[in-house]
Amino acid sequence: MTPDEPSHEAPSPPPERSPPTESPEEGKETPEPVAEAPPEPQDDWQRRYHYLLADFENFRRRTQREVDHAVERARGQILLKTIDLHEGIEHTLEKLPPDAKALRAGLTLVLSNFDAFLRGEGVEPVARPGDPFRHDLHEAVGQVAPTPEAPEGTVAVVVQQGYRTAQGLLRPAKVMVARAPEEGEGAPETPAVPRDEPSSG
Repeated sequence: MTPDEPSHEAPSPPPERSPPTESPEEGKETPEPVAEAPPEPQDDWQRRYHYLLADFENFRRRTQREVDHAVERARGQILLKTIDLHEGIEHTLEKLPPDAKALRAGLTLVLSNFDAFLRGEGVEPVARPGDPFRHDLHEAVGQVAPTPEAPEGTVAVVVQQGYRTAQGLLRPAKVMVARAPEEGEGAPETPAVPRDEPSSG
């Protein structure tokens, strides 16, 4: 066979390929990894801590104010009861007969003890004749004609004394106000025996 003649030999078959082995996991979906929440930054914890601390401080102050108000209300009620006893003793002393000297001396001693207690608690009267009439301290129960000692718009007569402390008013005073009558009005009446009256409460 010459080099120019074509070859009639059959081509060699391609090498056999082994069938692909199927993986036991093939065909199953691989679950996607769950994304974890990023850790909170340190400054967020500090911020939450400061908010919590501020809320607690507000709660503490509010509770303390409520306690203080409750204590002050209870103190005011005790002082009013003491004032009622004080005025009751004064009224009794006025009604005692002249020969009840021993009883008068005993009640006077008790009255002085009440006076010392009330002064120690900062209790002060709020009305005197000649003082300007004040709606926040006085309760007008009538009016009388003005005088040099009680000019127009002032307290002329204290019917029942009122009291206050540094914390506020315990009881307003009942007073007669000096006021000149207007045209067409009659002269204001003056009470026959103006004096403090004991409280009924």
